[in-house]
Amino acid sequence: MTDKLIEQLESLYGKGKGFKVYTTIMPGILADFNKMLNAVPAGKEVTEEYHLEDGKGVIIMSGHRTADGQITMKPRIITRNKSGFSDF
Repeated sequence: MTDKLIEQLESLYGKGKGFKVYTTIMPGILADFNKMLNAVPAGKEVTEEYHLEDGKGVIIMSGHRTADGQITMKPRIITRNKSGFSDF
């Protein structure tokens, strides 16, 4: 999960800045999304969008929590282009 997300952010922002964006925003996103997962019944799929402050894209988190407490998360980024947003 981490490597792919960093790779996508680096493609969007450039090598150094992409990693900095990741280390700056992801802890808050992960904490918020984890709270959301813990608030719903086990097995229920949760999806949330986090818009990047500069408007370049959206991080979409989806995942679920199993009955034994394991959490599965699938992040992806969609980017803004001239005709709207497109999958990264």
